[in-house]
Formats: sequence, C-alpha cells, structure tokens
Amino acid sequence: MRPLHDRAERVDRPGAADFVKWLMTLLVLTPLALTAVWMGGSLGVVLAGGGWNPPPVSLASLTHLLGGGTAALWPGTPTGAVLAGISALAGVLFAAAALCFFAVDGAVGAMAARRSAADSARAGTQPLAPAPARGSETRTAAPFAS
Repeated sequence: MRPLHDRAERVDRPGAADFVKWLMTLLVLTPLALTAVWMGGSLGVVLAGGGWNPPPVSLASLTHLLGGGTAALWPGTPTGAVLAGISALAGVLFAAAALCFFAVDGAVGAMAARRSAADSARAGTQPLAPAPARGSETRTAAPFAS
C-alpha cells in the first residue's frame, strides 16, 4: 500500500466516522459508569449512616459486586441506599457527559463548516448552503418546479 501524499487522494468513509464517534463515547462513558458505581455506592452508604469506607477501585471490586451483590462491597448496608446513591450520581455524571458531548459535537460541526468554506474559496467555488429544516416555511415550493 502506498502512502497518501495528498489529502485529495484520501477516501472518506462514513462508517469510519461513526465507528470513531461510538468508540470515543464508549471510552468516556465506561469510566463514568465505574465511577458512578464506586462513588455512588459509597455515598449511599454514607447517607444511610454507615460511614465512609469505600471499596478499592478495581475490576475485582466490580466482579465482587456482580457476583455477590451490594453486600459483597458494602456489608450491612441496605441495598436500596447503595442503589439510590449509584442512580443519583450516575444521573449527574451522564447528564454532564451528554452536555459535553453536544457542546463538542457543535464545535466540530462549526470547524467542519469553516474548513469547507475555506476549501471552496481556494478552489474558486461557492460552498453549498445547508438544506432547510424539514417542515420549515422556506421549503414551500416543490423541487424542480418552474
């Protein structure tokens, strides 16, 4: 395979971009989920009156939790308190991650639009205008109607 020397030779595949987006989402959300389980469960124990005694942060703790339930990591604590802490913290963390995801998605879209306009200006063509939104008033005439 010969190396690509020019950007124009590169073949863009829409499937690759979707894969990267999902991979990045997975890489961000997995540590958030583990943090929500560890810290949320520990906060639930504190709120139930059990004191701050979190389990070690490791995959072994996760396997103990899956194999023995909440009593394996937080013995003597009501399961409801642990699950309430996990749910509350998971909601906060995932809401923050969603806000960051949408903010980054908008910034990437704006950069792509600027790059497209700059490429078009160098080539001497006009960039394509974005299509009007579905159901908007600007799309009243039938296409190709004269």
